Amino acid sequence: MSEQTPTPARTGRGLKIALALSLALNLAVAGLVGGAVLGVRNQGGESGSGGPALRTLGLGPFALALPREDREELRARIGEQGTPVRDERRAIGQALREVQAALLADPFDRAAAEAAFERSRARVIGLQELGHGALLDQIETMSVDERADLAESLNRVMRRFGGRR
Repeated sequence: MSEQTPTPARTGRGLKIALALSLALNLAVAGLVGGAVLGVRNQGGESGSGGPALRTLGLGPFALALPREDREELRARIGEQGTPVRDERRAIGQALREVQAALLADPFDRAAAEAAFERSRARVIGLQELGHGALLDQIETMSVDERADLAESLNRVMRRFGGRR
C-alpha cells in the first residue's frame, strides 16, 4: 500500500505578480512617508527654508556630510529650480497611483503598471540628475581644504552607515 503525500496548492502566476507589485508599491509608499518624516530632521532633510529634502535628490550621504552652511546654500541653489522639483515629485506620486490602479484592475494590467513604473523611474532619475548637478556646482565653489574636510566627513558618514568595510 503506497501513501500519497499531499501536494501543495499552486498559486497562479498573476497572483504572484500582483503580490510582488503590491509589495513594491507598499515599499515605495513607506519610503516616501519615511523620507518625509525623516526629512523634517535637520540632517540633510527639509529645513525651515522650504527647500527639498536633499536625500530625495540622490544626495543621501552628502546631505549628512556637508556642513550646515553648505547644505543651506545647496538647498537655495536647488530652490531656485523649485517648480521643476515639485512637479517631478508630483509626477512620481501620480505614477504610483497609476500602479495602484493597475493592481486593482481585474485582470491585472501589467502594461499599465510597467508604463507607470517607467514614468516614475524617469522622474526619479531626473531628480537625481538635478541634485547631483547642484551638488557639483556647490563643490566647485569650495576650496581645496573645504573639499578635503567634505571628503573626511563623507568617510565618517559612510563608515557609520556602511559598517566596517
